[in-house]
Amino acid sequence: MSFFFVEPEIYNKYKDRVLAMSQSIQVNYVEHLAPEKRKPGYSDQQIAEELGLDVRVVREIRCVGERDFYDMDEWEKATEFKERQCRAYAERGVASATGKYFDRKKAKTE
Repeated sequence: MSFFFVEPEIYNKYKDRVLAMSQSIQVNYVEHLAPEKRKPGYSDQQIAEELGLDVRVVREIRCVGERDFYDMDEWEKATEFKERQCRAYAERGVASATGKYFDRKKAKTE
């Protein structure tokens, strides 16, 4: 595996913009917003094109920036959530987050 390094000056200059544009922090993509007002996060490639950076630079900034932004408790909660979803899928063939929507639809039709 190769090692990729971004200069601290570049990281500090672009970190906030990369995180704001990425799918890491979704503050304006909520269900109650009208579709025309939603702004889902960009891919690393899209961010790179927008900022005029190499995609590897954007990816490195995003990954390191996510670790700076979210504290350890948030990472642990995300890991636990993913484990629950995988376990639910293995047991029922549908993730528990998705399953609740099927349960609601089924209850309405009965």
